[in-house]
Amino acid sequence: MSELKNIWNLAKTGFADKKERSKKELVFFLIKMFLILVFFKISTFGIAYFLESLDIFEIPANLNRGRFRNSSDFEVLFLIAVYAPIVEELTFRLPLKFSKWNLIISAMGLNLAILKIFGEIEYLYCFIISAAIGITLYLFLKQNTIELFQKFWTNNKLIVFYFFLLIFSFLHLKNYELTAEVLLFSPVIILPRILGAMVYSYIRLSSGILLAICFHAFNNGIFKIITIISDYTNGIFSLPV
Repeated sequence: MSELKNIWNLAKTGFADKKERSKKELVFFLIKMFLILVFFKISTFGIAYFLESLDIFEIPANLNRGRFRNSSDFEVLFLIAVYAPIVEELTFRLPLKFSKWNLIISAMGLNLAILKIFGEIEYLYCFIISAAIGITLYLFLKQNTIELFQKFWTNNKLIVFYFFLLIFSFLHLKNYELTAEVLLFSPVIILPRILGAMVYSYIRLSSGILLAICFHAFNNGIFKIITIISDYTNGIFSLPV
C-alpha cells in the first residue's frame, strides 16, 4: 500500500524522492510495481468492458495486429520489448529530471515519434533528422536558456510531469482508427497508458532511468515471450510420431 500511496503523491505533486534499496528490497519493489501495474490494467479494462456491455461505446480494434501481420515473433518482440521501452522512457521519463542532455534527448525522441507517427517517414530518415535536431540544440542552447529551463522545471514539476505523461498516453491513440467515437472516449481508451506512465515515472524518479527502461521492457515483453514459448512447445508436441 505504501507504493500506491507514493504513486498517488506523485500524481499530486509531480515529484518522487530518489530511494536507495538493497538488492532484496529492489526485487520486492519491482514485484510490487508489476502487481500494481497488473491491477491498473485489470481495473481499466474492466471499466472499458463495462461501458461496452452497456452499449455506451465499442472497444476499438488495435491496428498493431495488422501492422505486425508480416513480422516474425522475434521482430515484434524486439519492437515492443527493446525499441519501444528505450525510446519511450528516454523521451517521456528521462526529462522528468532536468539537465541539458535530458532535454536534448527528449526533444530528439519527441521529434522521432512525431515524424514516424504523423509523417510516416522511414526510420532511417527519422533518426537522421532527430540526430540533426539534437546536434543543433546542443550547439545553440546557451547557458542562460538552460538556466531558464532549469528554473521552469524546478518551479513547475506537476506541469512537466503531466505534459510528458499526457503526450505519451495520447500518442498511443495511433494504435486505433481515429473515429469520432474513439476521440470522444479517448480518456477511457488511454487510461491504461496514463496509469502505466505513472508507474514508469515513479520508478524513473525513485530508482533511475535504467530500471524504468528494464521494467517497461519486461512489462511489454513478458506475455509475448510466454506466447512464443507456448507456440514453440505446442509445435514440438504436435509433431507426428
